[in-house]
Amino acid sequence: MKPWLRYLLLTFWLGVTVYFNTVAAELYRYKNEDSVTVLDGYVPARYVKSGYAILSLDGRVLEVVPRALSDREIRERDRSLAAAESIASAKRKREIVDQNLMRLYGAPSDVIRARDAKISSIVSLIETQEGAIKRLQFQKRQQESVLADIERAGGVIGKDRLARISSLENRIAQVESEIAKKEDEKGTLSIAYAEDLKRVKEMYQR
Repeated sequence: MKPWLRYLLLTFWLGVTVYFNTVAAELYRYKNEDSVTVLDGYVPARYVKSGYAILSLDGRVLEVVPRALSDREIRERDRSLAAAESIASAKRKREIVDQNLMRLYGAPSDVIRARDAKISSIVSLIETQEGAIKRLQFQKRQQESVLADIERAGGVIGKDRLARISSLENRIAQVESEIAKKEDEKGTLSIAYAEDLKRVKEMYQR
């Protein structure tokens, strides 16, 4: 046999040997519809969803492919993942809040001082607005008194005088609304500072 032909045949047989060794390098273990364990070179498509194992030729388990989840199991898994993510997210947020509190306050007494200063500022503003309302109400009574005198004298009340009273009433309502908002803000701040104070005390007691 000619050398080149011998070389060609040798190369061919080596290629065939490598191919078949590669194809048969793994076995698949699965159960059929009768729950019988099967070892084969492939897994029929209808059995894939039930899961299978990939084995080496010497029987070592190389990989286990779990069965496909049912719709109910998928929903339960997704709910569990969502709950776990929610808990983790809340924990991360709590850690960020705690870090900010530690930077803001060196001790629980600092929270109290900050709260008192803020509340005092709002109370002062409310008192100023309440004083403004008293002045506006006094001006309104004066205007109403003038209108009463004009009516008693049989005079005609001009539109400008009525507009002046209406403007005073609108301004009084506006300031009252601002006071109500400040009262709400004061209540919200009191609750927020109470939560901060409680948390800072907990952190400094660790």
